Amino acid sequence: ALSRRSRPEERTEGSFLLQARFEPSVLRRLPLEERPGVRFAPEVAMFCFPHGVRLVNASVAAANAIPKVTSFVLTASDKSRMYGACIVWYEPLPDGVVQACVDEVMPECDGVERAAERALAGELHAPEAICLLSSAPIFEALNSCCRQLFRMRLSGGDPASTEYMLTEASLCPLLTTPLPDYGGRVDVPLGNVSIHVVIPPANELPHTMAGRDFLLLFECLDVSSVIVLWALLLAEQKVLLQARQTHVLTMAAESLCALLFPFSWQHVYIPILPASLLDILQAPVPFLIGIDEEVLGMAEQGGLVPDDVVQVDLDASSIVCDPDVARAIRLPQKQYHKLYKALAPFCRASGRQSQDTEGGAEGGDGGSVRGSSGG
Repeated sequence: ALSRRSRPEERTEGSFLLQARFEPSVLRRLPLEERPGVRFAPEVAMFCFPHGVRLVNASVAAANAIPKVTSFVLTASDKSRMYGACIVWYEPLPDGVVQACVDEVMPECDGVERAAERALAGELHAPEAICLLSSAPIFEALNSCCRQLFRMRLSGGDPASTEYMLTEASLCPLLTTPLPDYGGRVDVPLGNVSIHVVIPPANELPHTMAGRDFLLLFECLDVSSVIVLWALLLAEQKVLLQARQTHVLTMAAESLCALLFPFSWQHVYIPILPASLLDILQAPVPFLIGIDEEVLGMAEQGGLVPDDVVQVDLDASSIVCDPDVARAIRLPQKQYHKLYKALAPFCRASGRQSQDTEGGAEGGDGGSVRGSSGG
């Protein structure tokens, strides 16, 4: 369905269709009926496409021919979470669908103008996704399943045939195999492969099922920044993670939650923030939110990032927050050095940026963030 609010107000150079932003929707779901105690979340579509849906021409689709896999977390009103992964690729649009898009974008135009727009747009492609949801954060298995489902879809043959579609019968093992107990493993048959699902022991620390991606946070930040960010979350600050890759945002947020053990994050938690939910940055409550480069640009352009938000740039390995907040974060020296020594082997090397900061959140001779009155 086209979002009227996203329709270009004035024609600029190029096609209206390539400038319009569409709202994603769920085309098909399995199982077809609700499971007891599990509500299907139709809002999953906007997490698969956090920027909305934009049509592209054939050259752009060819340049992005390799499907992309990412992960996300849905938090319900009762604070329960569903964990998702999706694989996104581009599909050519039939002429009838393209014409329907032209009619929707240009309702006030006559047939001649619509025909000109259709000719200008040329061959168009739209992003499509396969998404998996689980009540457990088994991201590694979910990502593997998404890749295999995409292969199964390609091997189905003619897109117009019924065999092309993934059926509930063909996915029965995936939909019905129960998760193993803590410390266990189960192999889920999916097409011609088996997907390994491993649940770590209950007494293993840190408490995470993220697999090797748990270390992405430590590859992005030096040890001082990790400790300071951990302390800011314990102090229930508003934390905004920023990165170009959405999967990095999800894994960094999950790692931070695991580091809070034995506590748990009870506030707003959205590892990937869709553009349609930007207003939540104005909420007067603590939050842990992830935002990618494009959505961050929208937020900054609209002045939607308050001054009291701690901004963590995972790509630049920097933390910016209000000077008063930075000065208030002081950790006991002995415990700080013990934690520093334990985390240092896993973190990226410290650079001058972390050493030359001001406004200090300190614990001994390390652990500082940059204070900024501009937020």
